[in-house]
Amino acid sequence: MGKIRRSTLIGLTLLLTWVAGCKVSCTTANISSLKITKDKEGNVPTKEFSNGDTIYVTATVSNNGSNVTLKVSFFAEKAAGLKENTPLSQFDKSIDISGNNYATYNLTPHDFPAGLYRVEVVMLYNGDQKDKKSDTFTIKGGGGATPSSAATTNTPAGKATPADEDESDNK
Repeated sequence: MGKIRRSTLIGLTLLLTWVAGCKVSCTTANISSLKITKDKEGNVPTKEFSNGDTIYVTATVSNNGSNVTLKVSFFAEKAAGLKENTPLSQFDKSIDISGNNYATYNLTPHDFPAGLYRVEVVMLYNGDQKDKKSDTFTIKGGGGATPSSAATTNTPAGKATPADEDESDNK
């Protein structure tokens, strides 16, 4: 009986030592919704835009008891003149979120080629990916062979949205 207790104690001690040495990151935080809309309030969901339209991407984080980072990325899935799934890294943005909250990122494309585009939002907690959502939208008409720069803004809950701010801030 003494041997069983001693071996159990040694095993538990080794296990606890191993766990204490590991980076433990626990969270139930998640991206509960991802919306693509034509308006800052999120009331006009759509999947079709033209160059010059402002695209609003709103990600909502739920069950978040601390801080997470949302990484927003765009890809040209099938756009005229571009290789399939081309990353548009010039529009990447990281947004820190505290608690249950949301962030809105806006993009006003100019000279985007016509085609299908994808937005991905990855949620990071302590640097580790905990959730990911994506959605697609279409740019009709089209412009040049490469996307040009665009305005970007993030909006945590309770903050002014880009349209509430001076328009010159977004140019």
